[in-house]
Parts: sequence; C-alpha cells; structure tokens
Amino acid sequence: MDNLHNAFDRTGLATLTSIGEFTAGLRAIPAQRFEGTIVYNYVRDNPVDEASLRPYLFFSRRGYTRNLIFKNDLFELMALCWDVGQASRIHNHYNQSCWMSMPIGKLRVQNFRVVDEDMQTGYCRIERTEAFDINQLLPAEVDSSEPVHQVVNLPEFNQRAASLHIYSRPFDRCLIYSQSKNRCS
Repeated sequence: MDNLHNAFDRTGLATLTSIGEFTAGLRAIPAQRFEGTIVYNYVRDNPVDEASLRPYLFFSRRGYTRNLIFKNDLFELMALCWDVGQASRIHNHYNQSCWMSMPIGKLRVQNFRVVDEDMQTGYCRIERTEAFDINQLLPAEVDSSEPVHQVVNLPEFNQRAASLHIYSRPFDRCLIYSQSKNRCS
C-alpha cells in the first residue's frame, strides 16, 4: 500500500493532478533521470484529472485517436482515445521508453515475444506472452526487454477509455507486426 500512498489524500480519496501540472512535473525531471522507475513513479503518484483533459479528448468510431499534449526533445505526451472494442496494431516503439496511465476507463496490454525476425524480408514470428490491465491506479511501462505489444479496449470493459502515453525520445517510427501473416514492417 505504500506505493499508492502519494496518490491519496488523508480522506483516502485519490488526489488528482491537472494535465498542466502533470506536464510541468514531467518537464521538471532532469534529462539524465528521465528513465524507468523515476518516470513510472511520477506517473503512478500523479493521476490526472479527467476534466483537465477535455481539450485533448477526441474519439472516432474509425479507430483510436492520438492527440498531442506536449512535445520537446526529451519526451512527448499524448492522450489516446479509445472507443469500446478499439485496439492498436501489434507494435513496438523502436528503442523508445514508453509509460502509460489511465485517466478514464481501463485497457488491456498484451505483450508479445519475437521468436524469429528477418527485417530484410519482413518476415517475423511472434507469440503472446503476458497480458495485464491498466487503470487509474495502475499505470504501465513498456518492458524494454520485450517491447512488442498491443493495447486493447476490450468489448467487455463496455466503456470509452482515454490513456496518457509518454514517449521518450519523441515517437517518430515504430515496427508493426502481423501475427496471422508472420510479417513486420
């Protein structure tokens, strides 16, 4: 329970941070310390107030949306909006760090292991490994040793979701995987 201590006030209610305060706190982390545990603990201890996200919440029935909140040379912060049943493609972040938090709803993160890969031909074979849910009190960090994953707003969750994604260094490309076709690009 100590790990969740900072996210609660004396009444036991979650202490929420505005998206402006959240962004300022991320910007205050020195570049040399902007990594794993430091950022994860910050994200965990500072759940974001849903109301402050309204300017960044854009949902689409065609697919989840990616909405930029802040970007500098060290990181970018995006709000991703998910309707019920929407999912990302299976992907990795090409040597980036990534943390995710959930101001609204919950999501399932499905990790994959690359069994075989030939980038010259685009062939790859992947297999599912662990899956876990993230919610307002349980953020996630992409595992750098197994970075291939998919994010899903499962139909049984039966609600829209909005997640915050912090990418360091800023996101400019990723690898996409097709498990059914044994392809990657």
